[in-house]
Amino acid sequence: MSQWAEIRHLHVVDGVPKREIARRLGLDRKTVERALSQPTAPAGRRSPARGRRLDAHRAEIEELLHGEGRLTAKRIGAILREKHPGLAIRERALRRYVARLRGALFPPEAFVHRTHRPGHTMEVDFGETWVEVAGQLLKARYLVATLPACNANFAKLYPVERLECLLDGILAAFCYFGGLTGRVVLDNTSLAVREVLRGPERVENRRFHAFRGELALDVDFCAPRKGWEKGSVEGGVHYVRENCLRPRISGASWEAINAQMLRVLEADLGSRLLPDGRTCAAALLEEQSLLRSLPVYLPETSRTMPRVVDKFGHVLIDGVRYSVPIEHAYQAALVHLFHDRVEVEVAGVRVASHTRSFRPGRNVLDVRHILGLLGRKHRASGEATAVLDLPPEFEELRRALREHTRHHDREWVEVLKLMLTHTEEDVAAAVAVAIARASPRLATVRMLLRKEEIPPRSAEPVLLTREDLASIAVAPPDLSSWDLLVESA
Repeated sequence: MSQWAEIRHLHVVDGVPKREIARRLGLDRKTVERALSQPTAPAGRRSPARGRRLDAHRAEIEELLHGEGRLTAKRIGAILREKHPGLAIRERALRRYVARLRGALFPPEAFVHRTHRPGHTMEVDFGETWVEVAGQLLKARYLVATLPACNANFAKLYPVERLECLLDGILAAFCYFGGLTGRVVLDNTSLAVREVLRGPERVENRRFHAFRGELALDVDFCAPRKGWEKGSVEGGVHYVRENCLRPRISGASWEAINAQMLRVLEADLGSRLLPDGRTCAAALLEEQSLLRSLPVYLPETSRTMPRVVDKFGHVLIDGVRYSVPIEHAYQAALVHLFHDRVEVEVAGVRVASHTRSFRPGRNVLDVRHILGLLGRKHRASGEATAVLDLPPEFEELRRALREHTRHHDREWVEVLKLMLTHTEEDVAAAVAVAIARASPRLATVRMLLRKEEIPPRSAEPVLLTREDLASIAVAPPDLSSWDLLVESA
C-alpha cells in the first residue's frame, strides 16, 4: 500500500487522529495534512531526461535510417566513427539508442483482420528444402497452395522453381481440391510478373496470362514486400516444412516423395481445428461444394521455346541436349518444357519426348532417332553418343559379332533397328538369350522376338461323334527306330 493510501485509510476508515498518524509513520504532521487534502494519488517525481552523448549525432542517425531502414546499429557506429575520428561509443549504448530511435521513426504497422469466403481464394507460394531422391541429395523447391477459409494445404516438390512448375503446381492444387476458386493470390514472382506497375497493376508473363485465361481465373498480386497479404500460405510453407520435410524426406522418385507428403497433410486434416471448432477436414468438405468445376480440357502447363535442330539432330535447352529424329536436322522446332518432360514439335507434329534433366552438360538422347542414319554410316556406330546409354547386352553383342562376322557393325545396327518395332527391354532380353545360346546373330535375335510375338497355341481335344471311330484303339508309336537311324548316321 502506498503512503498516501495508508494515511487516508488510517484517518478516514480507522478514525486515527492526524497527530497519531504522524507518530506511527514517522512523518511530519504537514505531510499527513497534505496527503489528506489530495483526493487523488500524487504524481510521482520524475527526474529530468538526461542527455546522451549520441544526441549530438541524432540527425545523422535519422538520415541513415531513412535512407536504409534495415541498417544495423553496428554499421551505423562504423559510419559515425569514420566521419568523427576519436568518437567513443559503447556498443550496448549504441544498440539501445538506435533501437529506440528506429521505433520512433518507424512505428509498428496496424493490420485489418480478414475473414475469407469459402471457395473464393487460394494462396500460392514456394519454399526451399533438401531432399534425397533415389539416394542422391538434392536441393528442391516445393509449392504450397492453401485454401485460407478452411486452412487446407496442398504441396508438391520440384527440382527447380520455373514457370512450368508454377503452372503445374496451381493446376495440380485445383485438381487435388476438386475445383477452381474465384482468385489466386501470389507474390510478385518473376515467373508470372514482368513488370510491377503502380498500385495493383502488373504486366504479366504472356504464358502465365494465357494459362489463367484458359481457367477464367482472377489473380491478385501482393504489394511489393508485403508478404503478409498472403499470410495463410506463408504459414502453410512453414507448416509443410516442419511437418512433412523434417527430418529430411527421401524416396525412390519425385512422385513417391510427393505422394508421401500428401499422405501426411491428409492425415492431419481431421485433427486440426478452426477457431469456430470445426475440423479442417469438415471445413474443406463444405468449401469443395462451392468451388467452380474444372474445365473438360485442362490447359497445358508447359513453357514453349523456339529452337533450330542442329546437324546432329539435337536441340539445346538449359545446357542439356535432347535428340530429335535425324530427318528433322536443320529444321525449326518448338520445344515444350514441362516440369518433368520435354516435348519437341516440328511443323505442328510432336516428334520427340524425353524425361527432363536439370543437369547442364548432360545428353538425353534416343538411339532410335539416328538408326536411319547409322544404317548408312554404320562404321560410326561404335562412337555414336546415343548408344552409350544402351544396356550392356548390346556392347557384349558387338564384341561377339566382331569375332563371328566380317560386317559386324552393319549387323549390329540391324539389331538396333529392331527397337523401332520392339521395346528396348525386349530386344535386350533377346540379345542376352542369343549370347547365352552361343548364337549372337541378327537372325537369332529376330527369331526370339518373333517367338515372343506368337502366343503358344493350346491343343484342343478332338470330339468324335461316330461310335465306330471312337472304338478304334491306336497303339502309341515306337520311336526307337529313329534312335537307331541317328546312331547309324
